Amino acid sequence: MTATRALARTLAWAAAGLAAGIVLAVAAPLAFDARPYSVLSGSMEPAIAAGDLVVARRTPATAIGIGDVVTFRDPDDGARLITHRVGGIRRDGGRIAFVTRGDANTGVERWRVSADADVGRVAYRLPLLGHVAVATRTRTGFALLVVLPLLALAINELARIWRPAAEKEAPGAART
Repeated sequence: MTATRALARTLAWAAAGLAAGIVLAVAAPLAFDARPYSVLSGSMEPAIAAGDLVVARRTPATAIGIGDVVTFRDPDDGARLITHRVGGIRRDGGRIAFVTRGDANTGVERWRVSADADVGRVAYRLPLLGHVAVATRTRTGFALLVVLPLLALAINELARIWRPAAEKEAPGAART
């Protein structure tokens, strides 16, 4: 094996290992009531930047504390998710009222959930992977990030399968 092929193989394994680690960091939490979310704005900078991916774990609302970073439905637009820091909590019978604010924002959100509800508490973030997650939702991004690598892997494997047969039948090759 030549040095170039050895280097290419090492880089391929390193890339595969990195990809597997990222997939594990994003997919494994799904088994533990956690979900990955792409951060689209800079409202939480510098702690969480636009383009980061956060993994939020479902947590009982009663276990959320001041200073926790949570992901919740926008009180004004239920289709939109917000990831902000808890600045205040008030318990009122069977309901819990939260006051949240992005670290880079001046305004606050006020929202309520029932005491037995779950809220997404951010467990960790993966810098810049939110851009990748958003890109895979487009046709071009999916092709570049999923289809092309799979195609390259398939071509590489087919070449590896056919290469030994071609080398055995090469003119001047010694028979064993």
